Parts: sequence; structure tokens; C-alpha cells
Amino acid sequence: MNPRAIIAQWSAAGQKQLFAHWADRPQDARRRLLADLAALDRRVVAELRDCLARGDPRAGIAGAAVAGDRAAVAGYRAAVAGYRLRAGITPLPAVSLAEWRGNPEARQAGEELIASGRTAHLTVAGGQGSRLGWEGSKGCFPISPIRKASLFQIFAEKILAARRRFGSPQRWYVMTSPLNHGETLEFFRANDFFGLPPEEVSLFRQGLLPTLTPEGRLLLAEDGGLAQNPTGHGGILEALRTAGLTESLEEAGVEELFYFQVDNPLVRLPDAEFVGLHRLRAAEMSSKVIPRAYPEERLGVPGLIDGRPGVIEYSDLDPESMQARTAAGALLFPHGSIAIHVLSTAFAARVPLPLPLHLARKRVRALIPQPGGGRLEDLEAVKFESFIFDAIPLAANPQFLETAREEEFAPLKNATGEDSIATCVEGMVGLAARWLEACGVEVPREGGKPKHRIEISPLFAADQETLKIRLGCTVNKIDEDTLFA
Repeated sequence: MNPRAIIAQWSAAGQKQLFAHWADRPQDARRRLLADLAALDRRVVAELRDCLARGDPRAGIAGAAVAGDRAAVAGYRAAVAGYRLRAGITPLPAVSLAEWRGNPEARQAGEELIASGRTAHLTVAGGQGSRLGWEGSKGCFPISPIRKASLFQIFAEKILAARRRFGSPQRWYVMTSPLNHGETLEFFRANDFFGLPPEEVSLFRQGLLPTLTPEGRLLLAEDGGLAQNPTGHGGILEALRTAGLTESLEEAGVEELFYFQVDNPLVRLPDAEFVGLHRLRAAEMSSKVIPRAYPEERLGVPGLIDGRPGVIEYSDLDPESMQARTAAGALLFPHGSIAIHVLSTAFAARVPLPLPLHLARKRVRALIPQPGGGRLEDLEAVKFESFIFDAIPLAANPQFLETAREEEFAPLKNATGEDSIATCVEGMVGLAARWLEACGVEVPREGGKPKHRIEISPLFAADQETLKIRLGCTVNKIDEDTLFA
């Protein structure tokens, strides 16, 4: 389509502001905007504007026009007709930690799946590290206590350790975004895929959705192109299909997918008991949850929504439900989701897409055209994204399994404060210290925390049992910063 036609069509669609002071803009910026608009379906923007006008945080189907599958969208809406926050929600009990962790039957079932190559790892890694003061992909951030190994390296070592232990392929699928794909791919190549066979590591891109003003207008990005944002972690299912990976997974005999996000280095990879119980209970999707630390904690809340198991995003939970307590004083909704799931491959391949969209109001840096060029300004904007847990109501027999925060959850989200670099490192050191103490090693503490920094590479010991074997009687006390590698 020629530039004049693109400008005419989008101006007629109510987006004339995109072309203000057109002749004064650099040629590269104009070319970039025209390319972005040529790739964008106007029906998608119309859906987003309708969603915004309704003010529904779980609106519907933007992106469906691209696929052209209106019947599938209608079917999905019907399937989740009762899954709206205006409907009643009730607490959903989780399988207690004592009930499933250490379950020999679950462990055996899970180890058989892993050893036969019927599991794979699925990581959401489309984010940047800007909130950490890091210019680049968040997965490249150096976070381990002593080596400063990146998040990607930590996960790769866990996967490589499993590969060596079980003697089977441990395929790893990493979803990037168009914003960081090239950088992430180069990082893997520069590090020789961290010792993993390159053919067992697949990087694929998620899609983008345009960012709107509160009035429903498109915005210009800093570089003069269209302001867009990744589709959220729920976009991973559509991205898998678009990349043709669901078919390749099935052809490789992969039946279960370990799903986790790139910002949590404590995730247990793989977890035989988790996938084993998921399989024994014939679940299509299972999720790990932890006890909520306080009512306002920014974790999605599992619950029954008109009788359907699901997760309500914390920002969608009404204040009364968020604060509600039982007669005994416990939180009425006691658990929070930590974004660790197992999905059956067949389920991931057939979930009706797209998943519902959530909208979030945030400030973004945008270009404001003016005579002679333009200026950058922080504006209020609306971003749209989908969440993987919105697939749960469509899954057969979904399970929620309670786990211990200190064992599996130390997210890296902020430079300081809660869920920060310091708390993430503290979580890794704390886990290593508890493993050592369970092996009979003395770990000096100050104020309840380990006195020294400790790091255990997954290639030295991926779990407490392996650590005990590797140590033997060679270490009795930690009296300085110590690396086991």
C-alpha cells in the first residue's frame, strides 16, 4: 500500500493526529510509522477502542480480526460467559504442600515423563530491565550472589543438570518480544547456549498491540513509529502457534510444558512431583500458589468464578474481596499465584484464542509532533495485555498446588524495595543456606539471615539431595562467601 493510501485510511479512522506536521519529521521516522501502520489491522484498533469505552478490564477479542476467526471468538466468549468480575467469586482451596511434596507416586510419574523426553520448558522473557536500571533484556541481568550469572544462565544450568541426570532431551522454548528478540538471541549465541544443544533451544517472538490514549487515539513512540506494547504472558499460546511450535512439540513427543517467567531464579526446573501430580489427576493445567503475605500483595488470587476455577488478577480484585477475612482472622482468599504452571501440550494447542484482554493505565514516553520536529512527553496511556491464567477456566480438572515462598519465589522486578535485586539475591542465598544446614553444614547467621553470601550452581547440585551426595563430609561450616560450582 502506498504512503498516501495509508495516511488517508488511518486519518479516516480517526487517527489524523499521527500525521501532524508530517513534512517536518525525519524521513526514517515517517518510514517507520508507515510500516507500523501497514502491519496493523484497523479492526484490531476498533476492538481496543470498544474495550476502552466499556471500561471492562477483561474485554475480549482484539487481535481476532487478524486471524479472521469470528466463530472461534464467539465460542470462546460463550465458554467464559460466567467468567466476569461482575459475577460472584468464592475462595478455592489449594492442594496443601504436605499433601503433594514428597509424594512418591507423583514423583515416579513425573520422573518417567521427564526421563522419556515428554516434558519441555516454556519461559516468558519479553521484558526489558528498565525498572532495574538495566538497559537490555531482563533475562540477561546478572543476579546470582557471587558469580553474577544472568537469569538465563541460571535457568540454562538447571535445564542442563536435568539433561545430564535423566539422559533425555530437555527442550527449552523462550518467548521474547520484538523489542528484545535480537539482543536475546545474540546473548545465547555469545554464551554458546550455556552448554545446551542449540537445536533444543527455541527463541520465538510474541506479538504487539498498539498503546492508546485514554480517549482511544494511537500514540507515537519516541523513535517516531507507533507506540506498541507486548501482548502479555497470555500471548505465549498464540506466539507458539504462529511460530509453528505447537506442531513441532507434538512431533517431538512433548506432552507437558513447564511454564515460568524469566524474573524468578528460584523456580524449580524440572519438578517431577509437580508434573507427576498434574498428570495423575488428569489435569490440563496446574498452577503453584503461595500463602499471601498481606492483602494488597500483587499476586493473582485463585478462586471459583461462577463455579469455574480461575485466577483473578490483583488489579481486577475488588477491595472488599482483597481485604476479606474468615471468622478466624485468615484471609478469605489465602493464596496468590506465582506464575509457575504445567500445561498439557494438547491443551496449549487447542485453547480458543485470543485470551481476554486486560487493560492497564500507565504513563509512557511519547512523541508529540510540532513544527520543526517534535518533543517527548510523558503521557497517560492505556496498554492491553492477556494473561496465561485466563486459560485455566477452559482446562479440564485444573489444579492449584501450594508451595513455600522461600523455596520457589524470589521475583526480580524492581531496583530497590519489594521484589528487588537485594531481596532476590537474599532469596537465593537463603535457599542455599537451608540446603547446607539440612546437609549438616553450619551456616552462621546474623539477625536470622546468613552472615555470608552463598551460591550453589545448579551444575554442582540442582537439589538438596544431590548437594548432600556431592558434599559428603568435606564441608562443616561456612565461614566466608562461598561458591559451590
